[in-house]
Amino acid sequence: MRVRKIQEVNCHNLPGQLLAARRGADRSLLQICKRLDISPTYWYRLERGETDTINYDLLQKIEQELSCDFGIEFPDSQRRNSKKGRQGMDLSRLQWIKVVTPPADYKSHWAYTHQEIEGMKKSGLQVISHDSTTIFPLGFRGKQSARLDVGDLIVLKQHAKITHIVEVLDEQFFGTDEWSHRYVKIIWWKPDIDWDTLPHSKEVLGVDLTPMKGTPYLFDSFEAFRNTWQGTDSLKEFQAFVLEKLAKI
Repeated sequence: MRVRKIQEVNCHNLPGQLLAARRGADRSLLQICKRLDISPTYWYRLERGETDTINYDLLQKIEQELSCDFGIEFPDSQRRNSKKGRQGMDLSRLQWIKVVTPPADYKSHWAYTHQEIEGMKKSGLQVISHDSTTIFPLGFRGKQSARLDVGDLIVLKQHAKITHIVEVLDEQFFGTDEWSHRYVKIIWWKPDIDWDTLPHSKEVLGVDLTPMKGTPYLFDSFEAFRNTWQGTDSLKEFQAFVLEKLAKI
């Protein structure tokens, strides 16, 4: 008697992730394919999304060979992504960046650390900080008009480091003329390490972006971004690239 179990999951970002993994590899595609026992033609079809499925065993071999993790999770899988601290992090809504500049007299060198967020909660602000869930009001100086939608993701940049990626939870800005806020949920950060050891933001984003204000900016509003990430699927390729870089931190 035989028992068969087949599961499939949709991974819309996988072609872009494969492209980013190949670009970041320290060897040629021919060398990669020889190790995987597949043809370069088949690899290019995977990158272009021209195949409907990929064998999970092959995907695991690719992850091992290129030292990456595509975050593939099946509904009842016990596999965990220890590098990301998240299961299958989805960056398909990542399109905004915001610089965070603590003032000179601020009590901490970094804003929105675990200790700072705990302090916000103790001061009476509506903050959730429990297990792996952290929700807090993200501050923006002055009134804001950026069209941030619920579910949009924002990169927070401090001292030339990417310290957070947050997801917008509420529908509009609230606050005063001096400060506006949006409630956000942290989907990526490394609260337990020294943030001075984080890589430079250019290494994570593939391009050096310097927003001049605390206003959220669309990535493609920067000429440097458009020059670096070109093509029809440039944003998807960028998101896949960032996902790979974060997985290695």
